[in-house]
Amino acid sequence: MGYATQKIIGGKLSCVAYQFADVGANEDFASIATLSTTGLTAGQFETMETEAPCIMFYNGSTYDYYYYISDAYNAEGNEVTAWAIPAGDVATDTKKLGTGFWLRVPEATCTEGTLTAAGQVGTGSTKTVNIDQGLTLVGNPFPTAANLSKVETTGLTAGQFETMETEAPCIMVYNGSTYDYYYYISDAYNADGNEVTAWANPAGDAVIDGITVTGEAFWVRSPTAGKLTFSL
Repeated sequence: MGYATQKIIGGKLSCVAYQFADVGANEDFASIATLSTTGLTAGQFETMETEAPCIMFYNGSTYDYYYYISDAYNAEGNEVTAWAIPAGDVATDTKKLGTGFWLRVPEATCTEGTLTAAGQVGTGSTKTVNIDQGLTLVGNPFPTAANLSKVETTGLTAGQFETMETEAPCIMVYNGSTYDYYYYISDAYNADGNEVTAWANPAGDAVIDGITVTGEAFWVRSPTAGKLTFSL
């Protein structure tokens, strides 16, 4: 059992990760309905596309949307405040641990608040997340900072330092206004000054620290499909 709470501010985007499975459900999945909020004013169905807080899942080309509204219809046909699909029905979808998503909060619906995911950490000390060719929004599946020195790759071809901005697989962490970049290269320098294949910062040094706070997601940009395996 556990929980992770992410601070949110109205008028800004937050990049969030699924890290806790539903209690009593499949250990690798969580439902959108379990995400609880404080400080958010729910929108209305008729204005939700412009005024309601919104969760956006990247599906490989566009986004799937879920809105926080006060007049969502539940399974019994009653109006409730909940995350809803675009048709206005309460969202019952589940997402795998390690899925990342955007939280878009209109300024009028929140000055400052929180989004909390609660449940159980998936069993096992490692979790593998699939990444697509192109862009994938990935979430660290564990409630700790993602340490790139422990993230193993499958299917990714390491680039070179001199071309890493265009050819190397890349992780992009949104910092609230721009992105911080990390590249997967074959000639990164480790602490001993030796060349190694590793995730590296733009200076070419192998990254050995956490790159995200708990509950944060990030983009992976890769010329090939592959997998990322996270370890505690």
